[in-house]
Amino acid sequence: MSATIGAALKKIAVALLTDKKVIKTIGGIVIGIIIIVVMPVIAVVSIFNGSMDIDTDKLNQSIQENISAEQMANFQLINDTMTKVEKQLKNKKLSDYNTQAEVIYLFTLSDKSNEKDFVKNFVSCFKKNQSDEDLIKAVNAKFDTEIEYSEFQKMMQLIKGAEINTAGFTDKSTKNNLDLVKWCENAYANGWGYVYGGYGQICTKQYLDRQASLFPGNNEAGGEMRTVGEKWLGKRVVDCIGLIKSYAWYNADCGQITVGSNGFTDCGANTIWSNVTESGQISTMPDTP
Repeated sequence: MSATIGAALKKIAVALLTDKKVIKTIGGIVIGIIIIVVMPVIAVVSIFNGSMDIDTDKLNQSIQENISAEQMANFQLINDTMTKVEKQLKNKKLSDYNTQAEVIYLFTLSDKSNEKDFVKNFVSCFKKNQSDEDLIKAVNAKFDTEIEYSEFQKMMQLIKGAEINTAGFTDKSTKNNLDLVKWCENAYANGWGYVYGGYGQICTKQYLDRQASLFPGNNEAGGEMRTVGEKWLGKRVVDCIGLIKSYAWYNADCGQITVGSNGFTDCGANTIWSNVTESGQISTMPDTP
């Protein structure tokens, strides 16, 4: 799936959340929409982070068969408007606020898309080094809305917790020691959790059930660990070596973690340890990464 199609599908899927009649109509057809109905928060997080498995062909078919021309035109308007917003944010070197812009627009302002100078007015609410709380105040003042900062913060915490953050990387195009350290720091800062066998997936109940069936041991992903895993719902999860794998398999061009990519074959911790060229106790570790 190309980045453009993926972005469009993401925005269409999120837009569906605003129309309960549409959800009811196609709920039995598209598995992604079923998940949205059952687990709305985690599903939205998954959509925003590109980790939800959606049958693209069935989604397109269901849209064509069950959504009116007027609704489809509205979805197209939403997609086109958000594209313009992101372009203007980029021109102002404010692309770091794209996620906030999408959340605010899709859930609060999409019905204002046809207003004169909407994109310009919306983008004017964003300032460099601005806090999310100040952003919400600016949007409420500009559009006479009543967005609750606490609710917005909860959504952003979930989305950011699942977001793959490469801030501060020295070279996204190669795999190197400094960026591995930064990757681990960012994972910690974003509250990634532990699930046996994980390598950066977003944690859902279905994922926990699958891992428990694959690794049923109580010291793995089954038994008590299955229940413990629910504390990480909506966040990315890894195990010890999975944290290293998630970095090795991450592809900055598409923002996805793909098993076996970048010449790093799937293997266990012992295999990696046996292949390192320099090793030792913690006390012998150099001061520099």
